[in-house]
Parts: sequence; structure tokens; C-alpha cells
Amino acid sequence: MVDQMITAHSILRDRYARRSLVMTCGLLVASTVATAFAFAAGEAVVRVGPVVAQRSTWLGWFAVLTFAVTLVDLTVDWKAGKRRHEDAVRRLSELKAELRTPPAPEEQAKLSLRYQVVMDSVPAIPDRLFASLKAAHLRKVEISTLLSERPGISVRAARKALRLKVREHPTS
Repeated sequence: MVDQMITAHSILRDRYARRSLVMTCGLLVASTVATAFAFAAGEAVVRVGPVVAQRSTWLGWFAVLTFAVTLVDLTVDWKAGKRRHEDAVRRLSELKAELRTPPAPEEQAKLSLRYQVVMDSVPAIPDRLFASLKAAHLRKVEISTLLSERPGISVRAARKALRLKVREHPTS
């Protein structure tokens, strides 16, 4: 269960990190373009599709759109989501390391309490994402098994072998 949660939170961490990076880079590029156009000389008429307007009008709407997307970015805060899931991965990984060796009888209650504290502290996995994250974890385990059984096989070849295995035996 802990290993599956590590996989789920790792996927969510990476997803939020990717979204945050794309949003930040997009906003930086949009701001740079808007600034460059602000310093362009002249009042040219610009056609974008069927709409014709002055360059300054397009620049104004582009700036408004960039500002609106910035507000959305601040509200959604994918960086905070990334940090929450990153922290969950760290805590769960530490717990997994502790659970690797069977505890002494006098330590079982303490480890059980630690397990409960960690599980209560990590963000919940949204129900709508649970099945797809579990499937990703199970694929990861199968690919890892294939890599262990066939040293030297590439990850790409292991993924392909898993897809073929699923096609040949869809219910197993």
C-alpha cells in the first residue's frame, strides 16, 4: 500500500511540476512579447483572422489576457501542489524504509503509530484519479519485474513487452 501511494504521489508531484513550469514559461514568454511590442514604433493595423485592429489594441488585449492567466496561476498554485506531493513522497519513502525490516515486538506499536501519523499527514488521492494512478503503479511494478527477469532489456522494450502481454492475455 505504501509503495502504491509513493507512486501515486510521485506522478501527481511530476504532473504539478510540469504544469507549473509550462505556466511560468508561457507567462514569461507572453510578457516578453507584450513588452517588445510596446516598444515597437508606429501604429500599424494588424489582422488576426477576420478581426482587424490597431497594434495598440491587440497589445492591450494581449496584456489583459496575460494578466488574467497570471491571476489563474496564482489561484491554482501548482507549485504548492507539487510541494505537498513531494513532501508526501519523502514521508512515505522514509516509512517504507522503516517497514522493510520486521520490528521487534516492543517496537510494533510505535511503528504502527508512525504508519498512522504518516498516512494521516499526506494529501488524499482524489477518488477520480485513484484507478488511473493504481494502474500506473501496477504497470510500474510489472515493468520493474520484466527488467529484473531480463537484465539488459531497455525500459522501452519492457513497456512494449508488457503491452504485448496484455493484448495476448487481456484478463490475466
